[in-house]
Amino acid sequence: MKIRITVKFIIAFLALTFVMHEAHEIVHTSVGRLICGEWGLRDFNVWGLCEGCSEQHPIAIIATFAGPIFTFIMMWIGAILLKKDSLQQKSLGFALVFANLPFARILTAAFGGGDEVYGLNILLDNHSLAWTIGLSAIVLITIIPLYRAYSILKNKRSVLWFLGFFILPTFIDLLLVLGLMNNLLAGGVLSDYWILGSPIIVTVWTVFVTLVFLLTKNHIYSLGEQFPEDSSIA
Repeated sequence: MKIRITVKFIIAFLALTFVMHEAHEIVHTSVGRLICGEWGLRDFNVWGLCEGCSEQHPIAIIATFAGPIFTFIMMWIGAILLKKDSLQQKSLGFALVFANLPFARILTAAFGGGDEVYGLNILLDNHSLAWTIGLSAIVLITIIPLYRAYSILKNKRSVLWFLGFFILPTFIDLLLVLGLMNNLLAGGVLSDYWILGSPIIVTVWTVFVTLVFLLTKNHIYSLGEQFPEDSSIA
């Protein structure tokens, strides 16, 4: 597939990335709500259970793993779509693999953090073992979706396109969501908590990026164009 980047695709892809980020956090807090009976509080990337829930309901650790499980399912849906014949399905699959930030999951675990390592450390009470198992599991889970995404880039810039989609969305998410939006929240902008245990600014952001994606979602299917196997693509 020959990559064809347009501004409309970039907008749709970034909106999908931010929607997947929010969905990941909402899955955490929703599972926590189901187990605990009350919403825990959150910001743009840190969430918690309601007070006393962990002590009363040890199974609340499930909420920690629920976010990554959702994210990995989305990546694997993308991997499945990448095996389809339709160019539109391949484009959506490619977007789903990278919009769920596999680089962020690997990088965070590599530095000893992230949901997977944190949750395993609680269960095992051994950070080194939790780090080894967590990082290994993430790499094993993501390697096939990433390989399939790379394998459809049959042109001379395959490595550059792959690395761009693999790495850049993580840093955009860090700068815009974890940087700018969390700083606005810390500065008191729409910081009152209301529905779903979220500050108003988090809900406004979630609604905004969801609307942007819904308005631009047709462009997520137009990542590239097919070409014969023997074509020479610069």
